[in-house]
Amino acid sequence: MASELRVGQQVLYQAIQGSVLEMPGHDTVLIDFGELGVATVGRNEVIAIAPAKDILAGSTLSRISNEDWQKAAGRADAIRTLIASGAPTRGDVKTAASKLGLSERHLWRLIRDFRQHETISGLVSLAAGRKTGAKVLPAEVERVITEMIETHFLQPERWTRTALHERIVMECERRVIKPPSFKTVSSRLDDYRSRESQRKRIGAKAARYQYQPMPGHVEVSGPLERVEIDHTPLDVMVRSDDRCCDYVGRPWLSIAIDVYTRCILGIQIGFEVPSILSVALCLTHAVLPKSPAAEFGVPLDWGMHGIPKEIVVDNGKDFVSTAFRRGCEQYGILLTYRPVGSPHYGGTIERLIGTMVGQCHLLPGTTKNSVKARRDYDSVKHAALTLSQARSWFVEQLLGRYHLLPHRTLRIPPEAAWKRAMEGEGGV
Repeated sequence: MASELRVGQQVLYQAIQGSVLEMPGHDTVLIDFGELGVATVGRNEVIAIAPAKDILAGSTLSRISNEDWQKAAGRADAIRTLIASGAPTRGDVKTAASKLGLSERHLWRLIRDFRQHETISGLVSLAAGRKTGAKVLPAEVERVITEMIETHFLQPERWTRTALHERIVMECERRVIKPPSFKTVSSRLDDYRSRESQRKRIGAKAARYQYQPMPGHVEVSGPLERVEIDHTPLDVMVRSDDRCCDYVGRPWLSIAIDVYTRCILGIQIGFEVPSILSVALCLTHAVLPKSPAAEFGVPLDWGMHGIPKEIVVDNGKDFVSTAFRRGCEQYGILLTYRPVGSPHYGGTIERLIGTMVGQCHLLPGTTKNSVKARRDYDSVKHAALTLSQARSWFVEQLLGRYHLLPHRTLRIPPEAAWKRAMEGEGGV
């Protein structure tokens, strides 16, 4: 749509007709609305009204694709060479046709045509019809479409395209004009792709994630250089280990991951909600040696440990406490907080949590990931594992599965990445 705009172009913006005065930037346009004044708006927020000469226009240079133009240019060069010394011989045409991938008859026809126009564009065949993106509806219909989009579609209620089309048809019938098709309305909606337009429909935060570039891959050069810590409830109900207590609850997981190798350095699983104690237990578990994982009853190797150079956490109360901050300072650990409302800054641990917690859906007493998914399944009634059994199961999944399977980003298992880094075999 934006490629069709030019100075003097008649356009519609929020149901108001105007003309393009200037295009100061690659995504903005200055519009003259007559008595209403002049305004700068986003190029994707205006609808161009194509004049009749553009609608009925045939082939133009701007419509020729790069591929077709290069093909025609090659043929023109070959033909110029053939006719440079007069009439080409049959042998020369046969050789040139073979190089161009054409039949001799086709090349003779192109030579005849080229002698008449002597242009590259004359060797390109374009399909007749209107330009891509040209708007051919009457201005009154375009105005109705724009009004309905602004009034109903770009709102927090988030109307469907079908509902919007029905409302447009009703309004057109009321004004005694021919209504547009659903396909036409849908194509106009595709033109509303700016952040400002979507902010009205899906909210400022969602629009920011959709249109604003987000930080990409985190660059780290070695293990323990960056460690992310976070909490999440496990999607399963478990019982207390105390035989005298019939408590059933949903345990919390605190977990620390090394970004460089994607290895899990430490965990803490308990009924207590996240607190400075949970953080301390998880971090202690990450720093100290724990191989094999005998404390969990799992005879598997867990050789990852050490003091992190940087810890990245969210803004939870447990992470902003004085005790935690001073504890990090005590051992020279850089403490970094993710910006509020920006979970992509902790993408590594967020993806890991989604992967590991999803495994709980296979256990008896699972809570699934939503009420809809759980349906009439009674998680408390089916809770069979004790807290210690849940810990052992999680560690077994961690050491016997996650650490041993190739990681999507690393292309090798996290355990292999850790061993390679520790042996000094180069980067992951």
